[in-house]
Amino acid sequence: MEAKRSVPQAKNKAESFDWERVFSTWKPLTELPPELIASEAEQERILSVYNRALDQAVTGNTDIAKIALDKLTASWPQFAEASSLYGVILARERQFREAEEQFEKVLLASPDAALSKAVDRCRIAAREERIREEARDSRRKKSEELLMPVRAHMAKSGILQRAANDGGIGRVQMASKREQEEVYRLEESDMSRSVRQHSSLVRLIQGLTIAIIAASLLFLLFFFVLRPVILRNEARLERLNWLERVLEEQRDEDSIAEILDMYRDTFPDTRR
Repeated sequence: MEAKRSVPQAKNKAESFDWERVFSTWKPLTELPPELIASEAEQERILSVYNRALDQAVTGNTDIAKIALDKLTASWPQFAEASSLYGVILARERQFREAEEQFEKVLLASPDAALSKAVDRCRIAAREERIREEARDSRRKKSEELLMPVRAHMAKSGILQRAANDGGIGRVQMASKREQEEVYRLEESDMSRSVRQHSSLVRLIQGLTIAIIAASLLFLLFFFVLRPVILRNEARLERLNWLERVLEEQRDEDSIAEILDMYRDTFPDTRR
């Protein structure tokens, strides 16, 4: 097995890493590294799985290769050749975040392996590629967000219309002047109708507001002006009734009987 592996580097940050070239440096193995301790039967099985996975990746069956390497590296994480190959395949498929994580696993499991320097360079390259991809996605998303309202308005207005070319594939073209004028008239009609509906709604809300304010004022007038007067009158009437009842109970006395007769003569409606 090779003690060192050459990893080409990008000339500058804007240049993509040549993962295909890196992948081409992986070759089939005839024996396992000495630090990988396993029985003879296990060694044969590990070599068989690794070489088949490499062959599948070379022939374009990347998914099968990734499945095999995922299982192999899960069981034998210290097998740096297989783990780093898995990371390179992920990076070659532009799965840079997963590739970066895989390279980090290799460095943690086999920090002293002969491949450690090459793996670290691959990890850095995958990280840079991931950052660039995320930046591009972010810019694309922002551009889409900025253009979305414009496209939606143009599509809604009919200024853009879809037509089919000779191949039947839709393409977007400008509507004719007559069609645009018709769209503008329809928009003006819709706008006028919306304004009328809005005005009616505003008047309704204003009417409800005035009614609520008037009801609130009437309630306040009753609660703070009329109600106290009514309560005072009721209290006064209750005291008079009590006084009349007491006088009735003591009418046998001449002075009280005289007062009671004078009261009834003055207020004849109180006679029972």
